[in-house]
Amino acid sequence: MKKEFPSAVDGWLAAVLIGTPIVVVAFGAFMLTESIAAGVITIFTGVLVGGIVAAFAIPCVYTLTDECLKIKSGVMEDDIPLNKIRKAEKSGSAWSAPALSMRRVKITLDDGSRVISPKDRDGFISDLTALLSREKEANQSAQRTGPSARR
Repeated sequence: MKKEFPSAVDGWLAAVLIGTPIVVVAFGAFMLTESIAAGVITIFTGVLVGGIVAAFAIPCVYTLTDECLKIKSGVMEDDIPLNKIRKAEKSGSAWSAPALSMRRVKITLDDGSRVISPKDRDGFISDLTALLSREKEANQSAQRTGPSARR
């Protein structure tokens, strides 16, 4: 199984992430009339900030496979094995995360948590829960049929 869940995107958050560098570049263009150096530095800063935001946010997608949850947010990638995931629940956490929406899902792990924002939160939680149940059943079955069960 391999199923992709694109990130939800809040309009206001997209406006801030896209609008801020645009405003800085526009201000830099205005500054060119007063000081070429100040204008160029301001434009460069706006372009740099926009590039950094894009590099860490585009694309933002979450992929469920039979072995793991893959989180891709721009240049960052994180593969979380299913056996490390304890639960998934809806969240509105404002913690920094590879998420472009405040409608989030908190993934509780053996050693911490991750916060993501799949567009289809209910479908993502349902599919992940089903995968975790299958993983747990497979582990229990393997333990029952292991070397000690044959004695």
